[in-house]
Amino acid sequence: MRGRGGTTNMAALRAIRTWIKGSCRPAARGRLRVSPAAPLCSSGTDPRGGPRPGGTQEDPEYIPRRKARNPMTRVAYAWMIGLPSGVIGFILVKRQVDRNRLAQLKVRQRMARANEGGAQHRLAVEGVGADH
Repeated sequence: MRGRGGTTNMAALRAIRTWIKGSCRPAARGRLRVSPAAPLCSSGTDPRGGPRPGGTQEDPEYIPRRKARNPMTRVAYAWMIGLPSGVIGFILVKRQVDRNRLAQLKVRQRMARANEGGAQHRLAVEGVGADH
């Protein structure tokens, strides 16, 4: 099992092994509540190797200690926060881009007017286009 991350594989195997050993004793793990009528290890046989008297196999009854959480609530909260913040962020960025574009347009118009006025002034000084 050694290869990339051999220690990780060994740790995983150890965890699985301890889980398998502990799964036969659910009362000791603290995760399941077992009814008093259910046996501790539901193997279907008597500890001495023979079948259980009565012939029926009873599974442990699961009784939850607290109300289960819905896993989709975190996703819902993410959408409740992410979607409006994304829309608001988009609108604010769009306004900023429009402001910058308007400022650049004004600068270009001013430069065009300055260049145009300079050309007319230069032509007038040289006497081109003037009727004498």
